[in-house]
Amino acid sequence: MTALALQSLLWCLLVFAAALLVPSQQARARRAVALAGIWGLWIVPWLPAMPLGESSAKIEKLAEIVASEKTVWMSFAAAFWLLGSLVVLIKIALEARKLAQWVREAESAPQIARKGLEVRFSREVDGPCLAGFWSPCVLLPHAAAHWPAAELQAALRHETQHARQHDGLHRLCAAVLRAVFWWNPALHALCGIYEAESEVCCDLAATESDVSRRDYGEMLLAHATATPARGLVLAFARRAGLRERISRLLSPRRDSHGMCCARWLTVLVLLCGAGMLVAVLRVPESDEDAALEMEARLRLEANAFPGS
Repeated sequence: MTALALQSLLWCLLVFAAALLVPSQQARARRAVALAGIWGLWIVPWLPAMPLGESSAKIEKLAEIVASEKTVWMSFAAAFWLLGSLVVLIKIALEARKLAQWVREAESAPQIARKGLEVRFSREVDGPCLAGFWSPCVLLPHAAAHWPAAELQAALRHETQHARQHDGLHRLCAAVLRAVFWWNPALHALCGIYEAESEVCCDLAATESDVSRRDYGEMLLAHATATPARGLVLAFARRAGLRERISRLLSPRRDSHGMCCARWLTVLVLLCGAGMLVAVLRVPESDEDAALEMEARLRLEANAFPGS
């Protein structure tokens, strides 16, 4: 358990630093790095928690650790970890159930058709949002039927881009990981980068047509909602982080070519270092186990035929 906790913490911390170093004008690349860190965390528990080439006797000795004060405390920590994960998972299940109920009770909107994407009117939402994981659906407030055509189409393009990016599925994966590793601040920060960059990517897609970035920014302010940041609903204009989104639309930061190259080189070093560090991380489970390991190494290194 100790090895898994350190592996997940170091992995998320290094990938988070790498994602921050990606040039801000490359929102899709920054989002991709954050997504690689999130999905890569599913692989971390299966990586060996020992140096490469370690004798198989190490695993056998780990199973023979006697009960001690340290293992008792580790048992309490494991129980606390599991209890917290269970509470958050139940909360996610209840939220997913409520979201599915919203979709079932929503009214169909055939007059606002989007290719390959269902659009419905719902009384439960106060702004456009995307709901669902495998077959997402756009939920609109009833007032959206009276919005100007350009404003409505911009909001639909934003939500359609979420569907193209499969953000519903990615958001569910991030929510489950947040539940399993609820104590990991680096994971929450990494998921925050993914969510912020996903919104920026959708904003850029929405402003590629007949709406200016300034008008789009004003529309975001007009339809700002207080949807929770960690929810499964992909809201169009969540108040959290809205100022940063509008700022990046109106005055995007541009790095020089040399700075971009330096940033990307550092990103590659951090990602390679994260993979290597997590793969070879080993944490002794007890002092007795460390002593047994040292004794085994001395015996293996000793000359079996001292007289030869």
